[in-house]
Amino acid sequence: MRTEEESMDTLVIAIAATGLSLILVFVWMVSLSLRKKRIQEERKAKEVAYRRAIEKARKQEQEERVYKADTGHIPSILVLAKEAERSNIREALYWYEKAALLDNRAGMTGIIRISEKRRDDMVLKGHANFWRTCIQALDGNIDAKFEMGKAYAIGRGVDKQLSKGLIIIREVANEGYSSAMIYLGDWALSVDNPNSNPEEAAQWFYKAALDGNAEGKIKLAECYQTGKGVLQSHVRCSYWLENAAEKGSSEAMYRAGLAWAERSGEQAKSIAYIWLFLASQFGSEESRSVRDKVAHGLGIDSVVGLQALAKPILQKLNSGTVSNHSIIKAFNKLYKRESYFPDRDGHEFAEKDEAVTKTDEQTTEASS
Repeated sequence: MRTEEESMDTLVIAIAATGLSLILVFVWMVSLSLRKKRIQEERKAKEVAYRRAIEKARKQEQEERVYKADTGHIPSILVLAKEAERSNIREALYWYEKAALLDNRAGMTGIIRISEKRRDDMVLKGHANFWRTCIQALDGNIDAKFEMGKAYAIGRGVDKQLSKGLIIIREVANEGYSSAMIYLGDWALSVDNPNSNPEEAAQWFYKAALDGNAEGKIKLAECYQTGKGVLQSHVRCSYWLENAAEKGSSEAMYRAGLAWAERSGEQAKSIAYIWLFLASQFGSEESRSVRDKVAHGLGIDSVVGLQALAKPILQKLNSGTVSNHSIIKAFNKLYKRESYFPDRDGHEFAEKDEAVTKTDEQTTEASS
């Protein structure tokens, strides 16, 4: 009996021990699960905090990049442009143009690249053409640099920046580009120029004329004819017109004829007829009626003689064998005209005496 009781006690103890073990295992497993859950939650919290920190750093970096870009830092501008090109073309163009306006080639090519993808956008096409011209200018093409300056001045393909355009055109003019000189001369006389300056206009036309530009010679002659920026002078007006005419300019021939036709005296009318005759032979329709009017006052014999004088000149003009000043010097000698030849340093624009007036008075007396 006792043995059975002992066995029973042993069994109870074993069951109790097993139950206790199970409880301990359960508690350990719950504890392990809670610890694992806590670790996971901590890891998630760290990941969230890390992502937030990264996002904050990226946002701060972006803000710094935008700030630097807004203040003209070209690498930052190009990074923003490239990022925006993937999703926001308008924003990309904004940044590329900002870089391009700082004379950055990558900014210019960015605008051109986007333009080629959006061929239906005519406004963008105009911008792209402008920046193509700018790239050529950066490569040393002086024609392109002049066109770039004009585009800035009038706002063609880019926002109008008159002062920048004029600075570029002045640089081109100072490099000896006569078309830029004429542009600056025209601007100095323009009614749209709040600081118009006839003296400056005459100086630019003078530089272009000395460079051999026919238009510059004609415009300078107009200045002398009207007294814009220089002392009024028929002698100098006719010189520059005849100098351009020697190079084959029919317009200069016509204008020289008009300038002499306005003078009194047979000699002046004779010179006028020769230039008007030559201009008509070079296809100037408007010169014919004036030529015939002058001829009517000279008489048939004089006209025949003047045509005989003009024909050898016409042959030389057609063959391009007229040497500089040869016709001018011949007319000076034949008609005893007061001679004038330009001061290549431009000192004549500083003259404030009566030299020009005196010369014109002498010429008038000789013509009479």
